[in-house]
Amino acid sequence: MQLGRHFVSRKEARDVHDTLMGMGIDLPPDGIEIDQRKGEKCYFGSGKPYLYVGESTVPTLFLINDFHPSRGNVTVDDGAVPHIINGSNVFAQGITEMDPAIKKGDMVYIRNRNNQYIAVGVADRDASDIMENKKGQVITLMHFPGDKILKKFYS
Repeated sequence: MQLGRHFVSRKEARDVHDTLMGMGIDLPPDGIEIDQRKGEKCYFGSGKPYLYVGESTVPTLFLINDFHPSRGNVTVDDGAVPHIINGSNVFAQGITEMDPAIKKGDMVYIRNRNNQYIAVGVADRDASDIMENKKGQVITLMHFPGDKILKKFYS
C-alpha cells in the first residue's frame, strides 16, 4: 500500500539520523518525511530527497551539499567533472585529494574543486593505494545528477 509522502515517527527519524551519522553526515532528526514506491523509499528534508533506501542506502547530492560529510571526501580535477556528472566511474588520474582513511568498500563523496558535491560512490581500493599508484578505475558511482534516484523521487 502506498501512502504518499508523510512525516516519519520520532523513532524512525532517530534511526535515519543514526544511519547518516555512520556515514559521516549530521542531519538533525527534525521534520523528516518519507515516500515509498515499489520496495524503495526516500527520506526527505526541507522538501528535498535526502536519503534513498533500496538495493543500497545512498545519501543524495541534496543532502551532502546541505550537510557536508565529515569523512570520505574525494576532490576531482575540472577535467573529470563532466564525465562524473554524466555517470562515469572515477579514475585515479582525476583525483587531486582524498580522505586518507578511505578503505575499499567505503562510501565516498565526490566533489569538484569548488567543494560542490557532484556524486556518491564506493571506493574500489584503499586511499593509500589510489594515491600511490594513480591508475585505473577507483570509485564506482552509486548516485550522480539526473540518475534514477532523482528521476524517481524528485521530478
